[in-house]
Amino acid sequence: MKKYFITFISIALIAVSCEVNEEYNRDSKYPTIVPGSGLFTNAARNLFDLMNSASVNDNVFRLYAQYWAQTTYPDESQYNQITRNIGGSIWNTLYRDVLQDLKGARANLIEEEADNLNNKLAIIEFMEVYAYSVLVDTFGDVPYSEALDFENSTPAYDDAGTIYASLIEKLNGAITSMGSGSGFEATQDPIYGGDMTKWRKAANSLRLRMALRLADVNASLAQSTAEAAAAATLITENADNFGIQYLGAAPNTNPVWVSLVQSGRNDFVAADTFIDVLNGLEDPRRQFYFETLDGEYVGGIYGSANSPASASAISDLLKAPDLIGNILTASEVHFLLSEAAARGYAVGGTQEEFYAGGIETSILEWGGTQEEIDAYLAQPSVAYATAEGDWKQKIATQKWIAMFNNGMEGWTTWRLFDQPTLNVPDGFTAEDIPTRFLYPISEATLNGEELDAAISAIGGDSQTTKLFWDVN
Repeated sequence: MKKYFITFISIALIAVSCEVNEEYNRDSKYPTIVPGSGLFTNAARNLFDLMNSASVNDNVFRLYAQYWAQTTYPDESQYNQITRNIGGSIWNTLYRDVLQDLKGARANLIEEEADNLNNKLAIIEFMEVYAYSVLVDTFGDVPYSEALDFENSTPAYDDAGTIYASLIEKLNGAITSMGSGSGFEATQDPIYGGDMTKWRKAANSLRLRMALRLADVNASLAQSTAEAAAAATLITENADNFGIQYLGAAPNTNPVWVSLVQSGRNDFVAADTFIDVLNGLEDPRRQFYFETLDGEYVGGIYGSANSPASASAISDLLKAPDLIGNILTASEVHFLLSEAAARGYAVGGTQEEFYAGGIETSILEWGGTQEEIDAYLAQPSVAYATAEGDWKQKIATQKWIAMFNNGMEGWTTWRLFDQPTLNVPDGFTAEDIPTRFLYPISEATLNGEELDAAISAIGGDSQTTKLFWDVN
């Protein structure tokens, strides 16, 4: 009897011991499931770091816009995209580090039944649209409808124009979904701290930018989209700029500081292309963009190996580790509205008014004064009525100046308007200036058949192949 009783107790203990509390098996320091908010924050940081970077490995847009010239190694100013596989770095960052994290953030937030879920999903949708728009504006046709699928290693490339139309539709949906209340927590949102009013302005402003990209190729969609954006709330003041506030200590510093200060290198100076225009207009932003050399603003020869001591250095303001990294500003929005008005769109003002607003908000963004603004706008060479050229040249020139620290938009301004006139490096012709980036080398190996179809569709994988919206 005693024997049976001991056996019964043993069985009971075994049964009880099988009831495992899984909480004890979860590593709180190294979780197996990353919170959706964490993935969103990481994706946002990666997107802003890429667009603000000054590294020749992944962001040469300031060079292509001819704001900066190089010193010892001028390869990128001579349009060498292959040695450093720059296109591959842009591609990998956007697909792997931005879009894939945003996809994971969406799935995890839904599974978590997160608070303010609709607002968070709308923000994610907007960020995805932004990332895909950069991919299209950089390469042309890219994987889209079949992208980010682990079970499909050879996604088809979608037509760039079709992608743009789809992105605008998605962006419209995201804007509609943005409700009152909060989005992500302030600690999770390094851009707007959860302020949905500002997120809505940013989304509408991206809608306006994308609309004007289409103005010469899909006039009806461009106009309807631009007018809808203008009828809503936009980024019209610098306090609402779409930017990430970097911090004063690594690893959360502005990537420009990493390239210009932490690296200990001196690879860039002001480009003569840019300086010549600024000097000709006595532009008050020179003091914020560059340092003087013997009391003058001097540009290095674009496309050449300049001595660092021969031209104006990049300003100390640009080298601040905590400089805000803006990628969509009030100044850009004003110039977009000026362009829309010049095209005859109903956007609530005239091209002259918005043109002046673009200049004003740009000068204020960098720390200029109202007195400087008034004096600058009073110059015949700056005032809209008397500035040189047609409306395209007037707007493009001032927008290019204002986009100084957003090289992608500076380069794109030239691609859209063929203004201003860029300098040609020795040994090159104007036709050699890039209008897109080469597809990554890895795509030829991993997705060769689909890549070949895309190359045929866009007219060749050349740096000078024009994108679908670049028809001037």
